[in-house]
Amino acid sequence: MILVGQFDSPFVRRVAVTLNHYHMPFTRNAISVFRNVPEVQKINPLIRVPCLILESGETLIDSSAIIDHLDEMAGPARALTPAHGPQRRKVLQAVVMALGTTDKAVALFHERLFHIDKHINRDLEKRMLSQIRAGLDRLEHDCGAPWFFDDKFTQADVTIGCMAGFMKLRLPDVFPNDKFPKLHALALHCETKEDFVKARPSPEELAPRNAR
Repeated sequence: MILVGQFDSPFVRRVAVTLNHYHMPFTRNAISVFRNVPEVQKINPLIRVPCLILESGETLIDSSAIIDHLDEMAGPARALTPAHGPQRRKVLQAVVMALGTTDKAVALFHERLFHIDKHINRDLEKRMLSQIRAGLDRLEHDCGAPWFFDDKFTQADVTIGCMAGFMKLRLPDVFPNDKFPKLHALALHCETKEDFVKARPSPEELAPRNAR
């Protein structure tokens, strides 16, 4: 399998962490949605990552769709998302909250990246900051220890860990060290796992400071 995208994307990284956790071998095409637009668009017309090219040649897009396929490959006994019932709903709801928060965090990063300070849409920035903080507040309230659901490592931990890693890197003002202590503790716990260590972005994989 070939994973397309850079690890500074929390969505690419959550797929990589999941692949690592399942011990599923893959290679990577670390092309950038900023620097390699024609190459990415040939794989995904939307110019979005991650994409996963299967051994059959089939290409999957969207991190959740990809992970759903990986869960199926892993089987219900190993899957990080339970196959059915209340536990599945609990994990999926935590994942959706984390993904929504991450999506707004990425959008805020891009708003700040693409515009000079005086041209940033402050009303949009204020709205996104409110959404991000509300998502973080809910996740902080619901977070257990050492994992989100206490003693069981799930896809919620993968997704929240990747969300936190992105925000520490790109939006430290929104995710300061003196706030959200349970989420910071969870993120630190995630980053000690080899699954996460192997999916850390290299300096060459970071988005350009000026992407215009």
